[in-house]
Amino acid sequence: MKPLALLLALLIPLLLTACGNDDFQGRYVATDGITSYEFLPEGKLIILDGDKVISARYDYDSSEQIIELESEQELRSDTLTVTEDGKLSFDDTTLTKGVDYPMLEDSTWIGHQGQNTFALTFTKTEEGMETFSELVTYYDDDMTYVYETDDSITRLTGDKLLLDRTQYRVSDVTEDSLTLSIGSNSMQLKKYPKGTEIEFREGYQSEDDIPKN
Repeated sequence: MKPLALLLALLIPLLLTACGNDDFQGRYVATDGITSYEFLPEGKLIILDGDKVISARYDYDSSEQIIELESEQELRSDTLTVTEDGKLSFDDTTLTKGVDYPMLEDSTWIGHQGQNTFALTFTKTEEGMETFSELVTYYDDDMTYVYETDDSITRLTGDKLLLDRTQYRVSDVTEDSLTLSIGSNSMQLKKYPKGTEIEFREGYQSEDDIPKN
């Protein structure tokens, strides 16, 4: 093979992999807490905007840091800009990275706040994202704790994570941490391998282990 032909043969695959949309996936939520853009493999995009569900295609240009959108349905914008801090913007709208189902699948998330430890373990099934919840509440006066569990199905909508009827607001999302808020209370949870167990505080015993008089 001639040197020029060999060089082209080596460069073409690299050029092909540098284009397209494989480097941009995930779910992004607008500041209104309702609108979301979910970037899926193979250039597919699902936009939830109020009651509207919009199917679209996207192409990410990493050199220009823009995302071009195409759809048979009306779009609020056909171009998104990727900002330096990893957010998306168009017109006066900003989209921030949100939690998505692939991020949760087959993992355990554990957080600690005050006298509580909260853990969520997610398993993808035909019924949906099954979720095993664990809540530990510590009591200093008698050095005991209460351990509670629950089973539910997780749903994501806007910036909300719903465990059946319990609704949490999700913020500060990274690949291995997120913050859940309900009312004025919030807790950061960190991601662990699925099945990671809660470590109970030393010196405390379960209320179930205390003899009943």
